[in-house]
Amino acid sequence: MSNILLAAPKNGRAVRRAALLIFLAGLLLLVLPPLHGQTAAPAAAPTAAASAQPPDYVPTLTFDVASIRETNGVVSGGLKVGVVSPPHTSKFTATNFTINTLLQVAYGFGTPISGGPEWIHQRYFNVEAKSDPSVDAQLATLTDDQAKLEKQHMLQALLIERCHLKFHLETKEFSVFALSVAKGGSKLQPIKADPDQPNAASRGVDVQAHGSGQGLEFVVHTASMRSMVGLLSSQVEAPVLDRTGLLDYYNFTLQFGRDWSSSNPDSWPDIYTAIQEQLGLKLESTRAPVEVLVIDHIDLPSEN
Repeated sequence: MSNILLAAPKNGRAVRRAALLIFLAGLLLLVLPPLHGQTAAPAAAPTAAASAQPPDYVPTLTFDVASIRETNGVVSGGLKVGVVSPPHTSKFTATNFTINTLLQVAYGFGTPISGGPEWIHQRYFNVEAKSDPSVDAQLATLTDDQAKLEKQHMLQALLIERCHLKFHLETKEFSVFALSVAKGGSKLQPIKADPDQPNAASRGVDVQAHGSGQGLEFVVHTASMRSMVGLLSSQVEAPVLDRTGLLDYYNFTLQFGRDWSSSNPDSWPDIYTAIQEQLGLKLESTRAPVEVLVIDHIDLPSEN
């Protein structure tokens, strides 16, 4: 994934908040499967996901070397964030992430995080981690789903070791949004077949985010609906359920207003209107049982 740098509107606090939400969408490049049905994490290592794909695969790998260093996150007036995590190698690099976001990478973007001290949302960290070449060789032999589960497990184990993370899962009725096709049909056009890359998923998702006085613009390439709901979840700050029935991959641009652009007469429409007008989809508020990760204990991460 390329780094994302949010152009700075005048309201610095809004920039910081918006940038945090933007890089949640950028993290979708990892396309990590959500974890559900996991028991409370022990102090030593996390257990396997009960419903992740494939169901009979139990990830066991961990990072051999890792550093976690705090940073202020601000670069040249914006918040520069990024992640590099090829699924078939042990390399993992995250720039200017909060611990809350790392938890969402590790345990799935569809899993809300509850509890924990305020610093997990407010303090930024750079993470660099890797394993022995033998682990890279092992990852190279795995399927995409297996390799992604291993990378997720590696990050879980790192957070448990360095932050002394303890948690439990609770299923609660939760306010969510349902994404469906709007009246008149979807305006998304499936990506045409590429003879050199017949499988669109192999190209990887590319998300570029730009901030301006009009709001936020996402320019997205090779996105499935799974990536779409993750992106939207990062903006509405609630789980989004895919009820579109759309199975292809898409390129699209989405432009919508944010808090700082509300007084601008040229502001883009709110995200709900923008999704319907620009993509032919709609977001509707509803309630559904959602698995919530409840933090019982967490410490500031040790650097090495």
